[in-house]
Amino acid sequence: MKKTSKSLTSLSQHIEKQYGKRGTKKREVFETGFEAFKLGVMLQEMRKEQGMT
Repeated sequence: MKKTSKSLTSLSQHIEKQYGKRGTKKREVFETGFEAFKLGVMLQEMRKEQGMT
C-alpha cells in the first residue's frame, strides 16, 4: 500500500514559495545564480571526461 502525504510539494512549488513567482526580482536573482551553477557543473564534468581535472 502506497502512503501519500498532503504536505508534499513539488520542486517548482517549493522554489516559488521560497523565491516568488517568475518575474519577481528575488526569483530572477535565484534563476541567474542557478544557471551559473549549472554551467559550472557542466564545465567540471566536461573537464573530468577530458582528463583535465
